[in-house]
Amino acid sequence: MTQKMNTEARREQMASAALNLLAERGSEGFNIADLAESVGLVPSAIYRHFEGREDVLDVALDLFRDRVYGLVEAARNEAQDPLMALELLLTRHARLIESGGAVPHIMASMSASEEHAARRAKTERIFAGYVARVESLVREGQESGQVRSDIDPTAATLLFVGMIQPAALLRHAEGERFDITVHAARVWDLFRRAVAQD
Repeated sequence: MTQKMNTEARREQMASAALNLLAERGSEGFNIADLAESVGLVPSAIYRHFEGREDVLDVALDLFRDRVYGLVEAARNEAQDPLMALELLLTRHARLIESGGAVPHIMASMSASEEHAARRAKTERIFAGYVARVESLVREGQESGQVRSDIDPTAATLLFVGMIQPAALLRHAEGERFDITVHAARVWDLFRRAVAQD
């Protein structure tokens, strides 16, 4: 049992390191040698835990999905209401992007590969699942009377997601010159005024 736990922990460590490399380089720049170096192993050790590069990327995507969905659930559980949960979610995305966790960059690079239709489809399912979770917060806000009932919840959700994606790309391109925290505060104020029932 201990050996199994060690293997699972090692796989998760490697998947987490793979996500960091994907955030830096995208899927096309990802390779086993760099992954091995980042976790202090030789490349052959990676193959004791994974069948190859695509297997690593698949497990990294699973970990990515769990983390992204976890952001939504944590915001929902910690906030007092759906609108506050959306604000908390945006703030956490900004912090994640600020710390180098380039979620949109990973999504874009994993879905861009024409050669790997299965990976692209999985990435699209993850994104669709994320959008559905955010939309459920918008709908809960409408049901509670916080969010205007006359707006389309899908459109409001895509507007919310649209506040994150371009900002992450700008942060990735410009580095610290683009203050993602200030951006998040400004766009949240606009979003709240657009959707809140006052």
